[in-house]
Amino acid sequence: MYNVTRIVHAAENATTETWDAAVASVTAAAEASGATRQIVSRTLPGVINGGDLIVHLQFSDEHSWEMTSGALDGSFEHPAIERFHGVEYQSGTSGRSAIDTRNSVYRTLLLRVAPGTEPSSIEHFESDLLRMPALVSSIGAWRLSRVTTAVGPTPWTHVWEQEFTDHASLLGQYLDHPIHWGVVDRWFDPECTEVIVRDRVCHSFCALGTPILLGT
Repeated sequence: MYNVTRIVHAAENATTETWDAAVASVTAAAEASGATRQIVSRTLPGVINGGDLIVHLQFSDEHSWEMTSGALDGSFEHPAIERFHGVEYQSGTSGRSAIDTRNSVYRTLLLRVAPGTEPSSIEHFESDLLRMPALVSSIGAWRLSRVTTAVGPTPWTHVWEQEFTDHASLLGQYLDHPIHWGVVDRWFDPECTEVIVRDRVCHSFCALGTPILLGT
């Protein structure tokens, strides 16, 4: 599966009317893209560098995306949109909880591992991220992928996605869990010797209607 994510930022002078029109334009382009699955949804409170709109599309292959990429990215050329950035990637390691949960939030974390990082450190970092779903009960599904193409000023290297049961659990149980601050955070903390993620991350999330992380 070839995945495309765009994080869209509203212009400061956008009104409710012009922003609604921009979202409608982007939604129409996404629906016409031929994507097998898609999300076009306004972000929820609490995002960090996460924009105002998440656009996530899944295609059977990269060629299918290339056929429609101009139309989608062209839809962001709207007076109510200030800028956008994002990633393109093949589906990586994914999973779904054995417990049937009703997941209502989609979350994506875009991050950049520093150039020159030892492959063994990257693999250890990825392994630590993938330990989280077994310990955080509010994660209903997950996927960790390496970026093929980054769009925008930051050369993102990884995408860490989840479906959460609810908004409160993402901001509470997940971020406050010992596996997060006791194990994973050291890869992001400049005061730790293991730090490999030095740029500001993109932590963005939105409401989810139907499952989106359905494997490769």
